[in-house]
Amino acid sequence: MIFMPAGTKQEPIENVAKLTPKDLAPSQLDFDATNPRLGGDRKRLTQAHIQKILEGEEHLALELVPSLVANGFIPYEPLIVRKVGSRYVVLEGNRRLAAVKHILAKKDQYPAEVVKDLTNIPTLIFKDEGGDQERRIRTYLGVRHLFGFREWPPESKAHFLDQNISSAQDLARIMKEMNLSKGQVMRYLMPVRIMRAAGDVLANFEGKDFWVLGEALGRSDIREYIKLVYDPNTFDVKSFDLDKFNYLLEFLYGNEEEVRPGEYSAIGMRRITDTRQLSQLGKVLKSKKGAETLEQGATLQEAAMRAISREEALEDLLDELRTVLQQLISMQPSKLDVNRIVTQLDAFKKAVQSN
Repeated sequence: MIFMPAGTKQEPIENVAKLTPKDLAPSQLDFDATNPRLGGDRKRLTQAHIQKILEGEEHLALELVPSLVANGFIPYEPLIVRKVGSRYVVLEGNRRLAAVKHILAKKDQYPAEVVKDLTNIPTLIFKDEGGDQERRIRTYLGVRHLFGFREWPPESKAHFLDQNISSAQDLARIMKEMNLSKGQVMRYLMPVRIMRAAGDVLANFEGKDFWVLGEALGRSDIREYIKLVYDPNTFDVKSFDLDKFNYLLEFLYGNEEEVRPGEYSAIGMRRITDTRQLSQLGKVLKSKKGAETLEQGATLQEAAMRAISREEALEDLLDELRTVLQQLISMQPSKLDVNRIVTQLDAFKKAVQSN
């Protein structure tokens, strides 16, 4: 059974998606170049390029090869495909297809019975019945990956939503179909849309933790800092300050190529190491003096001392200290480790008393 919005009759997924089972040759199957997991339609990728990406460190399709060799292609885990002309585009199962194509491309390295078993593999085919194919595909993939039993990473979810929301009506429909709040949709959509608008900044984002930016842009004080203007009904980005946005990326991720002059030593360095620090970052950026200090290369703590009261800054630092101590406790320190920690605390106490 799949999840449906409240008040909607639940049906088996076969009835909802109207999928037709069929064995197909891998040579008839194409990777989905618009797959959100591969970056969505922001990239124009060839089939050979996608094969290489899926085999790489991020997707690790080759890790599936030993299982395919030992167990064959499991029939109750078919690929989900859509017919496009005379070929079929894989909507679900691109990593498995990459592993299969890898084996078939190097068939002399694998047992003949393994290669023969992969000559045809099971698929379920979306048919365009009643002109409702896109909605059924969206519902199937959204339920399965946005909050289903096969979680996509946040950036992939963001690209999925971006592909399906272009109007207020789309936003309302997606929120209902996927049981998402407006705030949740915003945290996914805003980063991918502002980065698209930022142009060449996007090329430097590969490998970064997408959700850090999503959480940051979910805060009104940080949106105000970059002067972000957007349509609240569609989350379309209207304008923002690119210089401030570049600063924000530095605060969140660091920038090893930054060589500008400044008054502090943290220029180009990452200022945020935990999303719990975003609250303090927002407070700093809300202050003109604090924001300028951070831009000049100050650490978050240094900027906080300029931006907020001594009491607020001290409480923020104590929160960080409590977090560090909890992490140390969770590591189950030895007696020697505890003595080293206590020595540091004693040194702190003596330093304070001597001032």
